[in-house]
Amino acid sequence: DPAGIIEIRNPLLDLASNQGITIFMSSHILGEVSRLADRIGIIHEGKLIQELSKDELQSNRKRQLLIRARDLRAAQSVLRQAGFDAVLNGETLVLDDAQTLSKPDEIATLLVTQNHPPTMLTVEEENLEDYFMRLVGTEAAG
Repeated sequence: DPAGIIEIRNPLLDLASNQGITIFMSSHILGEVSRLADRIGIIHEGKLIQELSKDELQSNRKRQLLIRARDLRAAQSVLRQAGFDAVLNGETLVLDDAQTLSKPDEIATLLVTQNHPPTMLTVEEENLEDYFMRLVGTEAAG
């Protein structure tokens, strides 16, 4: 019930941020955990395998730049000639190095100036559920 979740979430956030109250929460709804928690403990098979702050989680999550263009192979060639490792994955080019992720605007400009403008360009970030599954060594079930 989305309305019920919001009805509970807002008072909990208020208690924590405005009244300094620590709230301990255990949930399998990992998207909600990532919205509420300042510190996250990941438990697998009854053992705490990682405890980290929201900022640490943010820096640990995988990020990748996803690009689509009308001519993917030509766009890939332009990127590779400019020194970017663009991997073709189905209908999308995937770039995941830190240099690329720090300047998606330059990637877009490069493709436009070379007459292969992106039809989609987005930075995708691993969600908490996928991070958990990667951490415990299993793949998320799409």
